[in-house]
Amino acid sequence: MSNIEKVRAFVGHWNSGDMDAMYAMCAKDVVWHNIPMEPFTGKAAMREAVAGFMANVEGCEWEIHEIAENGDAVLTERTDNFRLKGGARASLRVMGTFEFGADGLITQWRDYFDIGEFQREFAGG
Repeated sequence: MSNIEKVRAFVGHWNSGDMDAMYAMCAKDVVWHNIPMEPFTGKAAMREAVAGFMANVEGCEWEIHEIAENGDAVLTERTDNFRLKGGARASLRVMGTFEFGADGLITQWRDYFDIGEFQREFAGG
């Protein structure tokens, strides 16, 4: 499986709500960094952060618009769509970078987005 296929599978796990499969694709010491915020280091910290964020989310519909691979890195241009509890929806334009280790697991995941857009979109949820 190419790294691009792995990222597509990773996004598919988010969209289907299969978080255990998503975590299985990450290294134990993965670093997840939503660039306007502080990074989370390690799978346990990532699980806790995702659980907190997803507490008000019923489902995800992430759309990959463009995807490119360079060595061990995959770059994505996405729109991350969320169905929030109570019926509201939120969408966020994202540029993401995934880096893979020699074992084929994600070691670094960085998402770049506008924090103002994030706050506006999620204010209704």
